[in-house]
Amino acid sequence: MKSVLITPEGIQKNLKNVKPLDAICEYIWNGFDAEATEVKIKLHENGLGLINMITVEDNGVGINYDELKFKFQPFNDSKKANISSRANHSLPHGQKGIGRLTFFAFSQTARWDTVYEHEKKRYAYYISMNKDSLNQYDDNSEKKPHEVQMDLGTKVTFTQLESLDKKEIIQRIKEEFFWFLELNRENEFSILVDGVPVDYSDFVMGTENIDVSGKCKNHYDIRLVQWNMKLGNEYSRIYYIGSDNKERYKETTKLNKRADQFFHSVYIKSSYFDEFHFTNDEIDGQRGLFPNRSDVEYKMLMETVNDFLYKYRRKYLKEASDNYIAKLVDERIYPEFDTQNVMGVFQKRELDNLVGTLYAAQPKIFTGLSDDNKKITLQLLKLIMDNGNKPELFNILQGIVELDEDEMKELSGILRYTSLSNITRTIKLLCDRQKVIQSLKEIVFNKEFNSYEVTHVQKLVENHYWMFGEQYNLITSAEPDFDLALKGLILATTGVAEDVEVDHPDKNKEMDIYMLRQDRHGKVTENVVVELKRPRIKLGEKEVSQLKKYMHVIKSDTRFNAGNVKWTFYLIGNEYDTSHYIEGELESHVNFGEEHLIHSQDKGLTKIYVLKWSEVFDDYSKRHDFLMERLKLEEKLWLETHQSADEAVDSVVANSAKLSDAVIPKSRDK
Repeated sequence: MKSVLITPEGIQKNLKNVKPLDAICEYIWNGFDAEATEVKIKLHENGLGLINMITVEDNGVGINYDELKFKFQPFNDSKKANISSRANHSLPHGQKGIGRLTFFAFSQTARWDTVYEHEKKRYAYYISMNKDSLNQYDDNSEKKPHEVQMDLGTKVTFTQLESLDKKEIIQRIKEEFFWFLELNRENEFSILVDGVPVDYSDFVMGTENIDVSGKCKNHYDIRLVQWNMKLGNEYSRIYYIGSDNKERYKETTKLNKRADQFFHSVYIKSSYFDEFHFTNDEIDGQRGLFPNRSDVEYKMLMETVNDFLYKYRRKYLKEASDNYIAKLVDERIYPEFDTQNVMGVFQKRELDNLVGTLYAAQPKIFTGLSDDNKKITLQLLKLIMDNGNKPELFNILQGIVELDEDEMKELSGILRYTSLSNITRTIKLLCDRQKVIQSLKEIVFNKEFNSYEVTHVQKLVENHYWMFGEQYNLITSAEPDFDLALKGLILATTGVAEDVEVDHPDKNKEMDIYMLRQDRHGKVTENVVVELKRPRIKLGEKEVSQLKKYMHVIKSDTRFNAGNVKWTFYLIGNEYDTSHYIEGELESHVNFGEEHLIHSQDKGLTKIYVLKWSEVFDDYSKRHDFLMERLKLEEKLWLETHQSADEAVDSVVANSAKLSDAVIPKSRDK
């Protein structure tokens, strides 16, 4: 017996989410990775009609015994993963070196019987594994591979199975491989289940041949296939195929991620791609010797193909929008009209045109919303139809319905007369704010994250300082000293950038965040300083004294105190220390009638507040719960979790909720 280089616990951790039908597909992929053109699945049944054994047999090159230690011993370290261009090629498919072990999801045992060729001779041997000892395998080493006169290939046999259904197996295989079989149909690739080829024709919504002969010099066979379902883990792509029917390269089309259900594949075959260099690495040092993306021929080809795709999609979306509106009507989401009234019929037709145009231009406007938000959006569109600009709006609609795809930017002409863009942006803004709050909660509450003040907490807050109020402008962040803070204050209020210095022994103390509020005339009405503490630091007298030092520096310079300007200081952390100092300060200021207040002077113009992060989140909820409830935002927004503090920050730091950058950038140059 030989051992896989990982513990059983490690294998379990990596494979815990593998599903039985997905595991079966992995073994089919293994066959194609081994240069097979045909994979046969045999479902053996017992007397009760239950599947008690499965074999997956391919006509590939087999598993060379000398390479066995590289294929079975390393775990999560497949040689196939080291092919840098894998993302742009359909094969090899495997990348993690784990596919061979996925049988545990549906079978107790697995046995590989393989025939390979070495020095023009063919050899056979077997490998076997058991679910209970996934970190060990038997390579039949006592017999060694023996010479045979047999066809090349590998047959994997699975026994002692979980309950499986034949129809479900076939359906899952179709869903996994339909685009791949279409890609290799000229190579006569096939998958057979109990001797019957897997037929995916019911997944084809339509096909079109694209003629570029009038614009390109070379000959191309181009076929567009539109699918009626998502391509599994594959994007909608363009596949470039050489004259030998082999895939040379693939890349996504420009019509992915549009929420329009336009699933498609484009297959382009030509001898032009036999020696084509798709990447800069291939071209480097050989520019001009081989055809590449810089060629006029290639640019014209892609321009023609993309133009065809856009027009084909527009035609599809026009039909899809009619079906979509009918669906909204059936689900009682669409506004109701009196269709017995001529005006009602007219109004519905015009609203249908508007909704159809918007859907064709950007389906996400509707498909990305909950049913309640769809109702809100549609009712607002109906109100636009009913207002005083009705004739003008109808004229605009009539002009836009016939626009080409390249002219769709004129759609903004409609949106100027509506609040739709503001509505959708507002909904996205609220969603993104909720994501920020969720990420921040993880950073400050999840002890396993070991979050840091500057790289995590401060980085997130300085981009999303709206949590302290909508009315502020960020002056400085990234721990500015007081020279930099004063420079930012002067620049924000006068527009003049000048080098300044503060005369105080503590002037080099560094604040986390400094922002201010201005009235509509530009006059400063409040300055705000926020001191953020990493989750593990407990708040006490030492941390409060730090803010008071900031306060003393500011009070020492009149340029910080022009007019009756308020100064508000916030100290924020996870919890108080055991000295009860802060609790005492809070108690002594309870008569002021303000939550979180621990210090007040200058007749209330200077105040210090201490908040726990839980209180910051509670305040946010009080301000937003009404809108959240009305909009019925998906609960999953605040159930999403991350694996680390870095991931939590990166996922939201620059989303649509991000506010303006600091007046003074992060550079410490003065």
